[in-house]
Amino acid sequence: IVLTLFTGFWIFRSNKYLLRHNHIQNHSHTPHASAVGGIDQYTHHQLQVPISNSNSFEKPKITADDLIYNLSRNTVPIVNEEYKIIFFQVAKVASSEWTRFFMRLSNNPDWCSNKRIHDRDVSGLKYLTDFSKTDAQEMMMNTNDEWTKAIFVRNPKPRILSAFLDKSIKRKLRFRTVYCEHYSAKGGDLEDCKNNHKKFSWFLKNITTTLGDNVHWRSISSRIDEKWWPYINFVGNMDTISDDAKVLLQSIHSSVTGKSAWDAIGQSGWSDNERSCNSSITGEFLAQRDLRHTTRAHDKMLKYYTPELEKFVERQYADDLNNPYFQMDKIQLFRNQDRNQQK
Repeated sequence: IVLTLFTGFWIFRSNKYLLRHNHIQNHSHTPHASAVGGIDQYTHHQLQVPISNSNSFEKPKITADDLIYNLSRNTVPIVNEEYKIIFFQVAKVASSEWTRFFMRLSNNPDWCSNKRIHDRDVSGLKYLTDFSKTDAQEMMMNTNDEWTKAIFVRNPKPRILSAFLDKSIKRKLRFRTVYCEHYSAKGGDLEDCKNNHKKFSWFLKNITTTLGDNVHWRSISSRIDEKWWPYINFVGNMDTISDDAKVLLQSIHSSVTGKSAWDAIGQSGWSDNERSCNSSITGEFLAQRDLRHTTRAHDKMLKYYTPELEKFVERQYADDLNNPYFQMDKIQLFRNQDRNQQK
């Protein structure tokens, strides 16, 4: 681990990682296959995670109450049968870009439209709930075919700030009319919300706690049932999203053409305008971010965080920061002496 000084705060950098499960040991197109040291290990950098072994663990079963199988919670993953991938979207981790990618991969002409792409009737995408519990369980456990189950994660400090800048500041009118109403319905003070929602400290201590299930700021760990985390076999990172996306898309192949998803549509046709349908564009997928989505939260953390707020997020999102399947970069904005001095 290398200690790096970056824009005024300390970031402890860890190697880019890939999480693999022993169920995909024989897959010929698995990401970073050359890095696998053995079929019973993850390729976490300097991290060992217990393997869910069928001989020593009871196999999990999908139920209607599972997060990954309950549409009312916005936690059900996208499924593409042709490329055998189950993809778990995470808000504020390029979720809109990934939705458009899978729409385009499915030849949906609305992938570059201004329509509400997160509406299932618009996206036309399949989700895990479109399959029976028996089939969904086989897909998740790889007892039927080889499936890639992928998710991209992000450190909660820039992720929650990004949610605040996007929803509470950039879209303030909608926040006041929708989110403040939800906050009031949960017992919060409506006028207090309308008057203070643009304060990051108020947002953190009131909105993320009262409306904790909201997809935009709920923890990533809480999006997937604990029993299913061992079966996620690809974990990418927001900090290296372009490179990690390429690795993922090069690893999944069409059962029809044999082409990888990267060769099919990933290597070109993308720009900083995700609504551009110009297929002659040479940009790679996620090499540029759409300016309508990016908040540059990573570069703004010192402007909004205080030592006290940093500690608050570390407590509130401890499940993400301590999730053994993530191994994301550690971000420390303030030195311990500064954190201890602030009351």
